[in-house]
Amino acid sequence: MTSRTVLVIGSTGNIGAATVNALSAKGIPTRAGVRNTQSAKAATLSKLPHVKVVQADLGNPATLPAALSGVDTVFIVTPGAENRAELATAGVTAAKAAGVGSVVVVSVTSMAEKSDLLFKRQFIPIEDAVKTSEIPYTLLRLPLFMDNQWANQGSIQGQAKIYSPNTPATPTPMVAVADVGEATANILADPSPHANKIYNFVSEHVSFNQVTKVFSEAIGTPVEYVQVPYDAAIDAMVGLGFPRWQAGGVAELLQRIDADTEVKPSTADLAGVLGRSPTTFKQWANGVAGAFAPEIQSQKPKRKSLIHWIRRKRGQRA
Repeated sequence: MTSRTVLVIGSTGNIGAATVNALSAKGIPTRAGVRNTQSAKAATLSKLPHVKVVQADLGNPATLPAALSGVDTVFIVTPGAENRAELATAGVTAAKAAGVGSVVVVSVTSMAEKSDLLFKRQFIPIEDAVKTSEIPYTLLRLPLFMDNQWANQGSIQGQAKIYSPNTPATPTPMVAVADVGEATANILADPSPHANKIYNFVSEHVSFNQVTKVFSEAIGTPVEYVQVPYDAAIDAMVGLGFPRWQAGGVAELLQRIDADTEVKPSTADLAGVLGRSPTTFKQWANGVAGAFAPEIQSQKPKRKSLIHWIRRKRGQRA
């Protein structure tokens, strides 16, 4: 494997940052593409070995040619914007114009669904643009993240409760952000074996009954699951900073999972690309347990959780 230059567009997000860190650890020359090169997150990335921060804004295509010049492989972290099909497609078009050797693009596991879903509708044109670009490609279909449980940090610390609209016994496909970063770095380091493939990066299928059990064991305090109405959960996600369209899309996906009609993606792809067993939810929770434990709540400000915004919506004290 020869040395190659990689561009990661969307480096300050969770997936992008995890991938840049993994590439840095491998010693691969990496351009961390960001919208604002002066941001605090960009400054943090610039301190990593083998990493150079460059401007690469999908919303401003004029910034892309310079960022792509001399790049062998580009990773487009599809943004969480309502017009993400337009943005990601602009990245693919720029990559083709620059003559890059391969492209890796984030998609969603909902693409395997037969029924109509908002997220699926958004990603159909993205996958179509990638497949017809005539560039060797790899599509990474991602499920919900284990790391989303940080949204429940406040309620776990303060009340030993998790609030969510899901039916607690229904398994949900999940993956750890760090695993996605590591696996993506493996592909970017040597893309040829992964050319024109679609991967489902799923670690395991976990129900909220299992989530509460794992957290209970990890923090040494019984944690209870409280199922809330979907409309309240949507309002809560908006209160946490999600755009309403995105909160509605998440709720739509969770309702499909509740109905047990969602296609259950295999966990084999992630293990194969990682070359090891993926991180389980139990391993993930044990690794962050100290930040969720009740005894530290007076030492560190808590994140606002779903229940904070549900109570705020209902006029109750959070």
